[in-house]
Amino acid sequence: MQETITRQPLINVSERAIAEIARLAGETDQFLRIWVTEGGCAGMTYEAAVDTTETPFDRQVFGSGGVRILADRNSSQHVDGLEIDYSDDLINLGFRFRNPNASKACGCGSSFAV
Repeated sequence: MQETITRQPLINVSERAIAEIARLAGETDQFLRIWVTEGGCAGMTYEAAVDTTETPFDRQVFGSGGVRILADRNSSQHVDGLEIDYSDDLINLGFRFRNPNASKACGCGSSFAV
């Protein structure tokens, strides 16, 4: 009988993004939830929010130093290789998502296609 191994998708999270997630989550059991929605020029976009409620459909896709990132089962298929950064500049404040596995991305970098 062959054993099935479930591996965690590989996500690269910058130190700035880790620090911002830790700041937003505070000292509680909060985590960053990421998900994929339809929209944008290229077809799909990443969304993110701090959350406290895990469901049986969630998968932890990143964990380090108390910082956790979870994605639902459907969205987790689009996070392998995802790079998350955080920018605090005045024009584009917030998390930035880049997936090098995307087949297409829009010019502003906010949406992608697979």
